[in-house]
Amino acid sequence: MIVKYIIETIKVLKKDKPLIIVFDGVDTSGKTTLANSVFESMQEQKLSIPLRIQIDKFHNPRNVRIQKGDLSPEGFFYDSFNHKAIFQNVIDPIKKGSGKLISKKYDYRIEKEIKSVEVSITNKTIILFDGIFMNRDEFYQKWDLSIFLDVSFDTVIERALKRDTHLFGGKDSIKKRYLKKYIPGEKIYLEKCKPLERADIVIDNNDYLNPKLLKKWKRE
Repeated sequence: MIVKYIIETIKVLKKDKPLIIVFDGVDTSGKTTLANSVFESMQEQKLSIPLRIQIDKFHNPRNVRIQKGDLSPEGFFYDSFNHKAIFQNVIDPIKKGSGKLISKKYDYRIEKEIKSVEVSITNKTIILFDGIFMNRDEFYQKWDLSIFLDVSFDTVIERALKRDTHLFGGKDSIKKRYLKKYIPGEKIYLEKCKPLERADIVIDNNDYLNPKLLKKWKRE
């Protein structure tokens, strides 16, 4: 139902120009899963030209990310991503109609720049862009549609313990990083940027199998 609702909303929004649809939410909220589901459904329906982009491919190098400390919540919120690169390679090409964008710049898992590959964009292009902090002050007015997945921090911890073992090792290490860095950093975002108010659509995604639509898109 949620995927169908999002696609129907995109159809209403779609004019003779490319669109940027973002999927926002705290860690483990299900952003990537939902964006992928919408992408697959759009492909099946042959709806325009969907393109997937992830903010995880626009991280800053590690020395920038941890300049305030490896477990700094402020560093997590302010320094994780290369906002200049996102504007230069995704937002500006779309808004200025340059015809090409670059969908990825940096792989934080191996701490290396990604070789730039230009992707052609047309008026039929629909970008499905997922990541944390997408409704921050610098970005939120640039999106054509913003979807926020709302989950409790108890749900975040529960899912992180299942998902992030390969990144951080045992459960104690995962809990430490989330309780000291990620959750406090996400609280900064929630309090400073109020993404649930800025988002066009809000979904309660505490239960993957039974998501609930909390806020519907309002036609302008």
